[in-house]
Amino acid sequence: MNNVNSIVQTVMTTVFEHNMIKKGDRILAAVSGGADSVCMLHILNRLKDSLGFSIYCAHLNHGLRGEAADKDEKFVIELCGRLNIPVFTKTVDVEALADAKKLSTEEAGRMARYEFFGELSKKFRIDKIATAHNKNDNAETVLMRIMRGTGIDGLKGISYVREDGVIRPILDVSRADIESYCSKNNFDFCVDATNFENDYTRNKIRNQLIPYLEENLNPNSVDSLCRLAENAREDAEFLEGYARRLYSRLSNPLPGAENVTLHIESLSMVDKAIIARVIRIAAEEEKPELRLEKKHIDGVIALMTKNTGASIDLPEGLTVSVQYGWLLFKDKNAVKKVKDEKDGFFTEISPLKTVFVESLGRGVTLKIEDAKTYRCQENEIAISYDLIEGEMLFLRSRRSGDRIVWFSDGRTKKIKNILIDYKIPKSDRERIPLLCTGSEVLAIVGSRVSEKYKITNETERALVIQYGDKE
Repeated sequence: MNNVNSIVQTVMTTVFEHNMIKKGDRILAAVSGGADSVCMLHILNRLKDSLGFSIYCAHLNHGLRGEAADKDEKFVIELCGRLNIPVFTKTVDVEALADAKKLSTEEAGRMARYEFFGELSKKFRIDKIATAHNKNDNAETVLMRIMRGTGIDGLKGISYVREDGVIRPILDVSRADIESYCSKNNFDFCVDATNFENDYTRNKIRNQLIPYLEENLNPNSVDSLCRLAENAREDAEFLEGYARRLYSRLSNPLPGAENVTLHIESLSMVDKAIIARVIRIAAEEEKPELRLEKKHIDGVIALMTKNTGASIDLPEGLTVSVQYGWLLFKDKNAVKKVKDEKDGFFTEISPLKTVFVESLGRGVTLKIEDAKTYRCQENEIAISYDLIEGEMLFLRSRRSGDRIVWFSDGRTKKIKNILIDYKIPKSDRERIPLLCTGSEVLAIVGSRVSEKYKITNETERALVIQYGDKE
């Protein structure tokens, strides 16, 4: 696939097939200055007008390669200047961060990058973060995971789209085609000399193992590994969907239950592979940041044969115990608050009315605007008023079990988990206003609206939710 237009078409197909970008999206492109990210930035810049999105660029200087790293940063700034793309840079001492967090340099670098992307996303209301992972990266990832003894989820390789908004638009383009694209268009790029050093497992796979496979076993090894990832992805998505439907039937029999529970007898009747998935889902519902390993899953499965009172400790303070035929998942570190009717706030609100939230020292105002001409301002979010006209609207604090339509296919997500993802301190989570109608959450004020009520090209009137400054 050496034709320049073919590469662009491949990216277009990837974007459409995986619903990566919507009209009006703000895309933050993570650009190191290497061939992969330069290629991605140029292609996104080429597509932005036809697809109707805007681009920003982020470059993190890891402080590891001295003058070479500074030159890379300067290159990215100059490149974005030529393309008229806003660029944001930051320097982090990744080596010091790795020492402080007891992480590898590679892990610390990744942490620093995504923290930087998160800061920019919040400040500039970024919708998606585009990273330049390509087909070869995917093949390398699959091989790394095979060597670690991965299951079917690990064989999926790199995701095209992550729940946190990270997208990989050039994941179906090989490294050779990327370099060809840059060469034919006379695009300069930086070369990181450390990519040729075999100090890291990934570099050994890239520089030694894959060339060996291609030369001695299969010249199309990268394509074959990526097909394996695609097949695994399809199977894993089916199993995950089945497990989530089962989880919804087996968990929390009582509305408003504070902790996740699973019915042991019913769970025992399904295949072990599904049991493992249901247990992972339950653990993540109780503690979203936790990712269980196989040894933890096996421990919970063994617990299912024990009597009431038996328990197992899992990482990060999560415990699982047997309680009268149920598995109870509980976060030992969570401070449970005894709630009464005086806690939180609840008030009716209507357009052209301001409600002052005393615990925040802020006012929330609703106003109606023409959706065709309205442009969102700072401290504002908007929903489709066409869909809720005539409904009674309420402003209230979060309640246990609250969910909001978070995905474009109608799937919901717990607001508690969303606030955790946003790193909102526990003490502040009950103070964030929710705009509701009946029991349905329309918007997390100051943050995000329900996908169900998002403004579209067909929307006539917008209900603007204005979040005032602190007094």
